[in-house]
Amino acid sequence: MTNSIFATLSNFFGTVKRVAISLLRALKTTVPYLLNHNPNSLRKEVTEQYPDPVSSKTVDDLPPRTRGLLHNEIKECIGCHECEKVCPVQCIHIESERLLDTGKEWVSVFDIDHSQCIFCALCVEVCPTGSLTHSKRYEGAALERKQLIESFGEGEPPRRGEFS
Repeated sequence: MTNSIFATLSNFFGTVKRVAISLLRALKTTVPYLLNHNPNSLRKEVTEQYPDPVSSKTVDDLPPRTRGLLHNEIKECIGCHECEKVCPVQCIHIESERLLDTGKEWVSVFDIDHSQCIFCALCVEVCPTGSLTHSKRYEGAALERKQLIESFGEGEPPRRGEFS
């Protein structure tokens, strides 16, 4: 019985020792940063302010095949729904209808949910008119998820005689 008590106490104090050493190592690293406000310190700052006017990327700095946020030239879009069909995550939603006057397809809703897009470019490759492309925009921050849905649709179709 006494052997197990000594073993238990030994394990307990061994654990306390390891925790204390770990805590002292952590404090040795962090306390100098908390107490030293000297700008001439030898420590290098690791946080970069955003946007940094010196080192921030511009559109010209990006590689030519950059896949930024999707963009659709709605005037060129024929409403074929191929991009919607091929999208593996269903981030594109299209509603269209055929105009009786001209027989052309009117794209009333063309929404892209950038929060779901995986930038695979399958939709861009399958677009027959080339209206859907990856832009050079890569910053898509928003406070709410619904703000990441971009609408390109033309709205309600024109009444008879209004289409040009």
